[in-house]
Amino acid sequence: MPDQFTDVTTTGYGGRIINSIKGVIIGLILFVVSFGLLYWNEGRVDLSNIAKTATEISSASISTDASLNGKLVSTTGNVNSDQIIGDNLYLNPDKFIAVERRVEMYSWIEKSESRNKTNTGGSETTETTYTYSKGWEENPKSSSDFKHPEGHENSQKSLESYTNKVTAATIGKYNFDPQSVTLPSFSKLPLNSQNVTLSDGAVLANDGYIFIKKSADGTFDNPQIGDLRISYHVLRPGFEGTIFGKLNGSKIDPYFDQKGNNLYRLFIGTRDQAISALHTEYTTLLWILRLVGFLLMWFGLMALFGPISVLLDILPIFGAISRSFIGVATFLVAFVLTIVTILVSMIAHSLIALIIALVITIGAIIAFFVMWKNKKKAGGATATATAPVQATPPASQLENYVRDARARGMSNDEIRQQLLSAGWSNDEVNKMLG
Repeated sequence: MPDQFTDVTTTGYGGRIINSIKGVIIGLILFVVSFGLLYWNEGRVDLSNIAKTATEISSASISTDASLNGKLVSTTGNVNSDQIIGDNLYLNPDKFIAVERRVEMYSWIEKSESRNKTNTGGSETTETTYTYSKGWEENPKSSSDFKHPEGHENSQKSLESYTNKVTAATIGKYNFDPQSVTLPSFSKLPLNSQNVTLSDGAVLANDGYIFIKKSADGTFDNPQIGDLRISYHVLRPGFEGTIFGKLNGSKIDPYFDQKGNNLYRLFIGTRDQAISALHTEYTTLLWILRLVGFLLMWFGLMALFGPISVLLDILPIFGAISRSFIGVATFLVAFVLTIVTILVSMIAHSLIALIIALVITIGAIIAFFVMWKNKKKAGGATATATAPVQATPPASQLENYVRDARARGMSNDEIRQQLLSAGWSNDEVNKMLG
């Protein structure tokens, strides 16, 4: 049964408020970083699009087209090497393109789990359980970093992992550099007495490992702290592969485009399979980083409002309610901001998309003003059409009006202006005024 230790600590109300204020700074940093990460992620280059532009050449013979030298090409053919390599230790030299020696040590492994409880008055009790178990680790943790190192001491790893590659290889008639090209995945090598040479007490175990006892009583089935197990993963020659790179005579070299993007990859399979693998890699990382950006934004926003919940923790129920509300609200805000940031970043990184967005925006603005202008004209025309028409006064009333106006001392010009504005024609007014 694994060893367990439980530590209990209590943080006072004042200390929690101070810590939450410090958390605001961290939250602000996470919030800002999330925008940078999302923007950068949308601008990453999909190498499959570069690979599609590669000129496909035959690997059966060296190309005589001088115009292709220095250009990005791809070729598919049989991958081979005349060299033999091992790991310079236990694995016998053989025809491998690459060899990876993976060394694991039986070690103490620390895991921790914490539970927090808010107390009335605002203090918080943290109960942390440290669990120590044994297992195989390629990079064991130093015991000095354990919370409870006593009785869980890890020894220094006496043998490290190692990767070896041939210095020259071919794909069809073309040479390439296995030291600098990105190779496809390795496969695990079954071990036997023919492909390994054992020494220093090393023994074969389980057909896939070399076991090295470093303790007094260790066995592969019952290892002790410090014991080692070694496995090998290799890339053998003789497979059909596709390489992308710069053509340099009879050699395929690393390719860099004008923006510094590098494409020098060897794949197992055809050109189409290689391009598909590149696109899958890009898409997978794209969505992973989008999720990471969203989480950074969400956690950052929650940290910004953290002091509010801590202040309300003087009554734990209020603090719990506020955390739930803040969590939901910030989740929605972060989700919307993430989508908007992704869309804006996609447009900003794409010239075509930027031009389309500008055209749409300008078109929408023009359409708005045209509609507004037409609506204004229509409103004015309606008002004119529906305006009441003044009735022309009868002739008898007009005679009385002229007589009264003259009695008040008005001139003919003043009377004329009044009559014209009342709807009488110029001829009728002249006739009336004599």
